[in-house]
Amino acid sequence: MDSETWTTFHFCMTSAVAIFTVLNPFHAIPLYLGMAPDQTREQKNHVARLAGLTTFIAMVLALFFGDDVLAFFGITIAAFKAGSGIVLGMLALSMVGGQVSPIKVVPEETAEVAHWSSIAVVPLGTPILAGGGVLSTVILLAHEAQSFGETLALLAAIVLNAAGAWGLLRLSRRIQRLFGTTGINIVTRLMGLILMALAVEFVVGGVRELFESPWGSGLQRR
Repeated sequence: MDSETWTTFHFCMTSAVAIFTVLNPFHAIPLYLGMAPDQTREQKNHVARLAGLTTFIAMVLALFFGDDVLAFFGITIAAFKAGSGIVLGMLALSMVGGQVSPIKVVPEETAEVAHWSSIAVVPLGTPILAGGGVLSTVILLAHEAQSFGETLALLAAIVLNAAGAWGLLRLSRRIQRLFGTTGINIVTRLMGLILMALAVEFVVGGVRELFESPWGSGLQRR
């Protein structure tokens, strides 16, 4: 394996892990089971499949159009990175505490679900799975991609995570029986610690880039 192939593969794996940590499909399992408790297996599989598809579409839109949205509002990637780090830090604190972060879903969004199939898109697909933290992470990773190959690698990481979310939701009953609520919370807390470290990296990197920019240098001279 040559160096370029290894770099692309490494970027794919690190991106997949970063997205999976923020996505945290394990944390969605109790919510998913609670939202559709009395449905048939076929109906639940349909919800899981549609939620995975919604998650995939949301991340792909962030991958290809995230930079355009930032440019439209005049937001620099450094400022976005620092702000995203703060959001991810808040999400990580909720995960470490074993709580559902209001950044992902609020009670009003859950209360608006009028039919069982609608939960696949809102709030399960987004914002519980593909929330602001996930979309911010994808945008930042897309900005770090240095070649077309790395962009494809990031797309592959998105596909893996969307498929993983779909598979875990399909197996949610078995996972809950195997790990129990306590086991799922332990996994969530561990992923929260990893996410907190990622959040710190984003904040520090964003602040450093802000001060290294011409605008930041001007502030330092003053």
